Amino acid sequence: MTTFIEDYLNDPSQAISSARTRLPETNWYDTIDDESIYSQLASGEFRLYEEIVLSQPYEDSPRAESYAVVA
Repeated sequence: MTTFIEDYLNDPSQAISSARTRLPETNWYDTIDDESIYSQLASGEFRLYEEIVLSQPYEDSPRAESYAVVA
């Protein structure tokens, strides 16, 4: 048995098609409540991920001098 990522690397179309057919068999989403989702969205980790994903590739990287040091 392979993982979705391994399948996707071999054949993206087939991996997505296979995942869609297996989706009704999963119930992981039944165990997640709204409060859990909103707490994750408010986390610092999510903000960092959001910044990484949504930043434009041509933007300059942050400079050390633009941050305050907290001691």
